[in-house]
Order: sequence, then structure tokens, then C-alpha cells
Amino acid sequence: MEQMTHSARVGYAIAFVVGLIVLTIALLLWQHFGMDTVLELSVANGRQLGVTALDDRPQQGESVAKLTRSADALVLDCDLRPTFRLPYCGYQFSLSRDDKGIDLSKFDAISFDLDYQGPGKHLLRFFLHDFEPGRSTLQDFMSQKISEVHIFDFPRQGTVKIPVTLLRTAPWWIDIRNTPLLNNEMRIDNVTAVDLLIGAPETIGQHHVTLRSIKFHGKLIRQNNLLLILVAIWIVCALAWLANAVMRYRAQLRSTSSRLALLSQVNSALELETRELAGQVYFDSLTGALNREGLRDGLINKWQYKGSHSEPMAVLFIDLDHFKRVNDTHGHATGDEVLRTFAVSVQRDIRTTDKLVRWGGEEFLIICLGTDGVAAQGLAEKLRVAMQGQVWPGGLQMTASFGVTTLQAGEDIGEAIKRADGALYRAKASGRNCVQSA
Repeated sequence: MEQMTHSARVGYAIAFVVGLIVLTIALLLWQHFGMDTVLELSVANGRQLGVTALDDRPQQGESVAKLTRSADALVLDCDLRPTFRLPYCGYQFSLSRDDKGIDLSKFDAISFDLDYQGPGKHLLRFFLHDFEPGRSTLQDFMSQKISEVHIFDFPRQGTVKIPVTLLRTAPWWIDIRNTPLLNNEMRIDNVTAVDLLIGAPETIGQHHVTLRSIKFHGKLIRQNNLLLILVAIWIVCALAWLANAVMRYRAQLRSTSSRLALLSQVNSALELETRELAGQVYFDSLTGALNREGLRDGLINKWQYKGSHSEPMAVLFIDLDHFKRVNDTHGHATGDEVLRTFAVSVQRDIRTTDKLVRWGGEEFLIICLGTDGVAAQGLAEKLRVAMQGQVWPGGLQMTASFGVTTLQAGEDIGEAIKRADGALYRAKASGRNCVQSA
């Protein structure tokens, strides 16, 4: 038995590790090829965010920007004039009206989908305004850290996608704010506004930009975070397996006595009372099934049960679903009839070598000699389905839950019954009227 148990544990360990490897590979592939998240700035949410047109007039320039909305785009018409040293027009998306912006640091790339018509090179300048608590104020918009990237020669039509790593803290902002060197790192974890500007001294004239969207692309879980999660899962599983192994080893050390005599084994496994009543019969008087004493006698004498048997043996643990309602609603007499009907039905559908035992109340055991796990589960399913066609007292509709296990070579029958009881508990927890195997 110990050898079989060790082999089974090794098999379970290998299956578990293989499953964990498959899960790890699946999550890594999903993170690489899927798990995408997108934040979109477009006409669809422009009104909600508050998109406005920008031009250089606040800096004493004379460029004029006009923003209109079509069904699917934000259209910017710009009369770019040379009065300001760096004339510009553009869009500004307001992401917040206070100091609580949007964390864009989880995104890896930015895409621009637009059409651009105008003289000269199509120069785009992109800015993110980040509110830094303790450094930025709501009263001074320029106190927010500005990160920028310049995109030259944008195509007349199409989409351009750039990595977020191209963003840098704007040098002119550093000069204006005179910030210390250690405070010049690029930050986009609390962005309150997004600007997209066009214009340069050599591009004076009329410009027409149709902006369909600005999208920020990222992953639901970044690769580094996913790797940390997977490492944590592996560590937790390894520690749990080690703890389980230590507990098994300590349990083996505590077991210093040899196996009990056969009669003591069976009595202990079946949790028989130590005081035997004189004249106790082997059959349940209500159902005609064996009782616990009959099971004990059969294991010891009639079925020639041996602690080192090699023939397979299956144990089916059965519980009639909601039997208490039958007694409470229809009375105990009807409940007794239900139990008798159930016992007769089962005895009809099992082999003569299979033994039906009333374990107590509405609980029954079936001991199947020479039966492996597959056959035992098939028998349980057959009995479960047969109950649906059975005629029950009072026109009742009865179902049952089944827990199934098989006795390992040399194993104590009591351990098998406990496993079957555990499987029965799972069957009832799963909604009843089903079969669970241990």
C-alpha cells in the first residue's frame, strides 16, 4: 500500500507541475499576443473630456485655430501666421478639472490617426501635462511637468504609432521652471491634459487637420508584473507542497504501532461502538440491507477480506437528497416507505456479489467486490439515473448524491469509506443529484 501511495503522490506531483508550466506558458503568450488595453481620445469622448483648440495668440502671435466636430473626427482649421517665433495651432484634451489626472505610465505606445493638409513639412508636437503633488499647483498651469515628443514628416493620411519611451521632459519647461536635475525625470502617472500641436516658421499658411483618434496602447498586466505574479505562484505552490510533505512525514513518525488485529481494524475503521449489544442482527429491519454489524461480519468472514488483497474493491456512499423534507412534510411512515423503495430498487440493479449497507438514516453504502473506479462510477451514474424513473410513495420525486472511491491494495477499508464520504460531501455541495469520485 505504501508503495502504491508513494507512486500516486509522485504522479499527482508531476501532473501538478506540468499544469503549472502550461499555465505559465499560457499566461506569457496571452500577455504577449493579447491582454491589450487602449485609452482613446476622439470625437466620441471629446465633449466629455473637454477638447479645445489652441493657437499662439496668448503668446502675442496671430495664428488662428478653429475646431469643428464631424461625425467621426475633430477637424482643425489653422491660419498659421509668422508673428510668433514658433507659430502653432492644435488640440488640447482636458483629462481632469482638478489635481486628479489619469495614469498613463501603464501604456507602452501612442498612435495618431489623422489626415493633414498644409504647406511645408507636417510637423506634429505632442505634450502631456502631469500634475506632481507638492510641486504643481492648480493656480499655475505651467507648474505641471510637461513631457513632449516631436514627430516630423507626418504622412498626409494614415496612422503613426510611437513608443512611449520617446517622451522626454520638455527642455524649455526645465529652463522656465529652473528645476533641479533630480526632478527632471519624465513622469506621466497623473496626466491632466494632452496637447497635439502643428506648426513651424517654414509652414506659414492654411492648414487642415482631421483627427480621428489619439490612442494609448498597453497591457492589462505588464510583463514585469506578470513575471512577479508567476514567480510568487511558483513559490507559494512549492512551499505548500513542502509543508504537506513535512506533515505526512511527521504523521508517519508518530505512527509507531503496527497494524491492529483484523477485527480491531474493521471496528475502528467503521467507527463501531465498543459495546456490542447481545443478539445484534446483521440486517436492517426496515430496508433489508446489511447494517454495520453485517458489513463487519461480511468483511471478516464471508467475503474473505484481507489486508493485503490484490482484487479491486469499490465503495459507493449514497445520500438521499432532501430526505428530511419528506419526513417533515409527509410523515415518517412515508419516509420509511421511501427508504424501503430505494433499497429494493438498488438491490434490483446491482450484482449479487455487491452488498448494500444501510449506514444510518438516509445514508447507504454499496461494497462492490472486483470492481475498479471506472466501473464503480458507471454503476453510481446508472443508479442515479434509475431513480428518476422510479415510482416513489406519494408521487414524490427523489434524487440522490453519490461519492465513489476504490480500495487500494492493502488499504484499510475505513480510509476508503472516509474518502467516499468526502466525495459525497462534494456532490452535495455541487448541487446534489450528481456523482463525485475520490
